[in-house]
Amino acid sequence: MSWRLRVVISVAIAMALPVGILAQAADTYAEEYDLYEKAQAETNLTQRAALLIEFVQKYKESQLDPNVAYLYSQYLDGMRQKGQWAQVAAASEKFLTYRPSDKVVVAAATEAYQQLGQPGKLVEFGTKVYNQAPNAASAYLVAKAYKSMGDTANFEKWAQRTLKHAPNNAEMLVELVNSAWALQDMEKASAYAQKALAALKKSEDPQLNPSKAFAYRAIGEQAYILGDFNTAQGNFEQAVRLDPMVDFGHLRLGYCYWRASKTDQAILSFARAVALQGSSSKEARRELYNLLRQRQGSTANATKIIQAAKQELGIAN
Repeated sequence: MSWRLRVVISVAIAMALPVGILAQAADTYAEEYDLYEKAQAETNLTQRAALLIEFVQKYKESQLDPNVAYLYSQYLDGMRQKGQWAQVAAASEKFLTYRPSDKVVVAAATEAYQQLGQPGKLVEFGTKVYNQAPNAASAYLVAKAYKSMGDTANFEKWAQRTLKHAPNNAEMLVELVNSAWALQDMEKASAYAQKALAALKKSEDPQLNPSKAFAYRAIGEQAYILGDFNTAQGNFEQAVRLDPMVDFGHLRLGYCYWRASKTDQAILSFARAVALQGSSSKEARRELYNLLRQRQGSTANATKIIQAAKQELGIAN
C-alpha cells in the first residue's frame, strides 16, 4: 500500500461501543435502547436485520448508530462469506437509504457491486438518494462510489458537493489531497491540505495523526517545489513528528537540512528514510552516501548510522 493511500482516515467499526458510556441526552433514548437491545438479543440474523432497519428508519440519528451499524455489518458479513453478493448489495442499499454515510456498509456495498461487475449501480443508487434529500451524507456516498471506480473527475465533483454541505468534512478533504497529489497538482493538494488541517486540528485523537502528517507533507512538498525550503522544512518536521514511519518525510527533511548546512541532521534524516525501506529508501541511501563522502571522506559508518536509525524508529533488524 502506498504511503499516500494509507492516510485515509480509518473509521471501520471493529467492535460495538460500550453502550453504558453513551450519554443519554436524546428524548427518545430509552425507546431507542429498548429496540437496540431487542435486535441484539435476536439470534435469527434475518429477523435481527429487520429490527435494525426498523431502527434506522424510525430514528433519523441516534447515539446508538455505531452499535446498530456493527450489528448490521455482522448480518452482511454472513452473506459476504458465502459469496452472496446480490443479497449483500440489496441489504446494503436498504440500510444506506437511511444512513448513506455509514462507512462500513458503504464498503460492503462497494465490494458487492464490484464482485457483481456493476460498480455503477452504487453511483445510481447514491445519486437517487441525494436527489431525494441533498445532504453531505448522500453526497459522500456517491463520492466514495466514484472513487471505488477510479473516476477521479466525478469523485472530485461529488467530494466538492459533500464539502458544500459539510465544509469541515476532514475525510473528504484528505481524500482530495490524495487525489490532487496523485495527479501531481501540488498547488491544489496544498490548498486542500490546509483546509484539512484546520478541520483535523480540532481533534486530539492520535488515530488522526497520519492524516495530519499527510496534510503537512502536501503543504511541505508544494513549498519545496516552489523553493521555499524554510516553510518546507517546518512542515516536514511536523509531518515526521506526527507520523515518523513514512520515509518520504525524512527524505525531504534530509534535503532541507542539507541546503541549510545542517549536515548532521541531514545525515540522520536520510538514514531514517533508508531504515524505513519504503519507496524513498533507494534515493535516501544514495544521498546519505554522498553526504558521508563529503563530510567524512568515506561511507564506512553508513551501516552503523542506519542501524541507529532503525533502533530509534523501533524497527526490528
